[in-house]
Amino acid sequence: MYMDQNKVENTFEDPCYREVWGDQFGIDNAIGKIHRIIVHRPGEELLRMKKAKYEEEAGSLILKDEKGRIRSYWKGDTFPDIALMQAQHDAMTKVLRDEGCEVINWDDPKHEWTNMTFARDFAEMTPNGAILSRYSMFFHQGETPLGQRLLASLGVPIVGAIQGKGTVEGGAFCQLDPHTAVISRSVRINDEGIEQMRRLLSYQGVELIVLDMPAFYIHLDEAFIPVDRDKLLCSTFILPFWFLDLMKKRGYQIIETDRDDPFLTNNCLCLEPGKVLFSARGTRTIKNLEAAGIEVIPVDISEINKLGGGIHCSTLPILRDHIDF
Repeated sequence: MYMDQNKVENTFEDPCYREVWGDQFGIDNAIGKIHRIIVHRPGEELLRMKKAKYEEEAGSLILKDEKGRIRSYWKGDTFPDIALMQAQHDAMTKVLRDEGCEVINWDDPKHEWTNMTFARDFAEMTPNGAILSRYSMFFHQGETPLGQRLLASLGVPIVGAIQGKGTVEGGAFCQLDPHTAVISRSVRINDEGIEQMRRLLSYQGVELIVLDMPAFYIHLDEAFIPVDRDKLLCSTFILPFWFLDLMKKRGYQIIETDRDDPFLTNNCLCLEPGKVLFSARGTRTIKNLEAAGIEVIPVDISEINKLGGGIHCSTLPILRDHIDF
């Protein structure tokens, strides 16, 4: 009879979950003040790009290994300015620290995986812990075990992992509010991965909304970023009408990304409700944000952009304030 006492019927609803795991993790929305965040400062791994060759069709330097597998790419035909990337990254993380964030650097002792600058993708943070990604591309495969070890060292529970034939990456996922998440289907996020995410999120009482990205785009955060309790920054020329209409019916104001701004300038990070860290190159969109009452902190990440991502891609918050919607 003693074995039947103090049974935990629902892990996430029982108070013992936080008693055991603590309170230094949890993302149940995309706008609450950030307290802990993971980044990777560009470093020695990018020296491998010296062996890359320019491929005109891709308009990029492409690095391949001895087996012919793509290991990385760089937009343009000149070698990355690593010192400039580091200076831009340092400026970005200084803002985060000035805002009171604990900035945690994620690294690879072997300097083997060249796209770790975009820390967003190795996991999807949820209200009760992390779901580990499974990448579709070879050149990201080593990031998942490195991320798993880091999360374990930080005391963040891993509440699931995308496995088998499923593929999901963090930039395609948004925990919109405590009961709603959004994910984008694309060349790198497939139906099997989405269904695994749907099931894992259902254990936490989270509904998953799925939308399709046009073929040219990879991740949701290239077109959709929450910036306040009731405001979304959206590339309306990318997102489907039904999704924008759904967001409006849920009470959100749509702030438009100006399509004349450089690619990825919309890829910003909400620091707290109504305040965003934003690419300094997106001058037209900054005006749209400010007109909607959003405070903008601009930073230059133009060299980091050439690796294929932006501010949102470069950051993985693991603890935000809870927000009542």
